[in-house]
Amino acid sequence: MSYSCEALNYNKQQLTQLNVCWNRAYRKVFHMNSWESVKELQALCGRLDFRHIYAERKLIFFSKLSTSKNIVVQACYNNLRRSREFCVLCCEFDVAIGTCCLGFIKDRMINSFYSIAIAGKWNMLILDFSFFSF
Repeated sequence: MSYSCEALNYNKQQLTQLNVCWNRAYRKVFHMNSWESVKELQALCGRLDFRHIYAERKLIFFSKLSTSKNIVVQACYNNLRRSREFCVLCCEFDVAIGTCCLGFIKDRMINSFYSIAIAGKWNMLILDFSFFSF
């Protein structure tokens, strides 16, 4: 599913459908029900959801374009970095393409996904404990 996804432009609906498909694969492998969240499982396995995989691959692709010595590729990159998609991805994950290394981009993706996966779990625990107010 993720093969060459950095070369494609998915809209929000397509990204959601692909993420649902990705999550269904986890549910099938781990015998989970459709109403159970797989975010925590993905995080514990050291994996990302499809949305973060897509964003990570796009940002890494942009980063590799920015360091290319090819004049044609540089001209394409100069146009690409003005695009809305480029700006939104860089702002959403606080990544400065051209000044950061690939490891930094991967760390940003993992931290972003973990904060979503773990925050959801902690919010559920807080709600459970708030029932027992003394």
